[in-house]
Amino acid sequence: MNQKITPASLVPQLASSRPSAAQVFGGREVPIDGTTFTDALDSAAMRGDFDKGLGLQIYLPFCATRCISCDRVAEVAVDPRVIDRYLNNLAVELSLISDRIGRGRQLAQLHVGGGTPSMLSAAQLARLTALIDQHFSIGDDCETVFEVTPDRSSWTQLELIKGLGFRNLRIELREIDSSAQQGLGRSYSPELLHDMLSNANQVSFDSVIFDFVYGLPGQTVGAVKNSLRLLTEMNPTRFMCRPFVRDEQRFEHQRGIDAHTMPSVAEKMAMFIAIVDHLENAGYEWLGINSFVKSGDPLSVAQTEGRLVRNRLGYSDKPTRLVLGIGLGAVSELPNLLSRNESRLDVWQNSLENSEHPACAGVRFTAVESKQRRLVHRLSEALQAPLAEFESAEQQGLLDKLQKEGLVKAESDWVRVTNSGRFRLLQLWDPDSGDLRIANSA
Repeated sequence: MNQKITPASLVPQLASSRPSAAQVFGGREVPIDGTTFTDALDSAAMRGDFDKGLGLQIYLPFCATRCISCDRVAEVAVDPRVIDRYLNNLAVELSLISDRIGRGRQLAQLHVGGGTPSMLSAAQLARLTALIDQHFSIGDDCETVFEVTPDRSSWTQLELIKGLGFRNLRIELREIDSSAQQGLGRSYSPELLHDMLSNANQVSFDSVIFDFVYGLPGQTVGAVKNSLRLLTEMNPTRFMCRPFVRDEQRFEHQRGIDAHTMPSVAEKMAMFIAIVDHLENAGYEWLGINSFVKSGDPLSVAQTEGRLVRNRLGYSDKPTRLVLGIGLGAVSELPNLLSRNESRLDVWQNSLENSEHPACAGVRFTAVESKQRRLVHRLSEALQAPLAEFESAEQQGLLDKLQKEGLVKAESDWVRVTNSGRFRLLQLWDPDSGDLRIANSA
């Protein structure tokens, strides 16, 4: 980093707020139905889009309890019959999709997340994997990621997960320092994390990814630094970082969080600056806008070679542009449509039990808007894009907006993300829409 970045210098240019509960994707979200979604699948299949790299995200929403800070679609369930019924309906949803795009499509990425996927029994995990295998092809070069929680992942289960073909683990972390825990959820002691990481290393997973959430109620820069000190001592393969956003309109249970305890934008920015400094000093390379990897990591190599890709699953060295989301509230990213499934369990199940796809809302994109989204993603991947790609009037408008915000600078034949813009892009990035909040495309 060539210049000193301070939180105060960045705050004034942070613009809009998180989308409301009624419009997860922003003001352009409209109701859609399963026919709209399957028509989009047909169009993409006819263009050959699925041959260019396909990601699949399976969403398992079940948890033993509801965390007060939870910002995901989640269902509290301990009865295995509830999960069995859910798997039955996942099978229907997979069939509805593979019937349109063709069975046996090669996957570049496969991610299983939640919720708490490790709540599933061994038999249920084996059944889930078998269902995926029935509809898609998973080669040796497919990026396979399974999200686990340390308090529900035994040595035996980790061996099973690896045996089922998942080579990478992802762990979401919120509270680490036991002296400062407030019962927000995803809270694990350093000892528990260390034990699980030791087990994962012995089972020989390719990577263990720490998904670190900061900006929690009552959190300070000092607490963030202390958590990172504990985490880097465990030597995980990668870090992903994102700020916590209190959204009581969408997640009513978050009303239990006192709004006055939430860190300000300036404080969150200070936390992220501390994260970058600490992880770089610990030997990690800053990847894109919010990930950190070790030297020689495949993602680091991909960034150097200009092959790094960012989609709603995160960064990858796979050429994945399309992501199909399967499950309750799952999001799919197609060339001209961003869609999400129904998030009410009974409605989602009823749709599938009537052989109807459960898509309920989305944003349609014109060809121009799709190109704008792609340019923004390229900036988050390579931190630069050819100036020639901003020549049209519409793209010039996007460039003007990004330059006005101080996020990029056009120089010579390139548009490059500024030093301060690299810090601020994460604060402006909407995790639901996969776009910048200042862009028109979401």
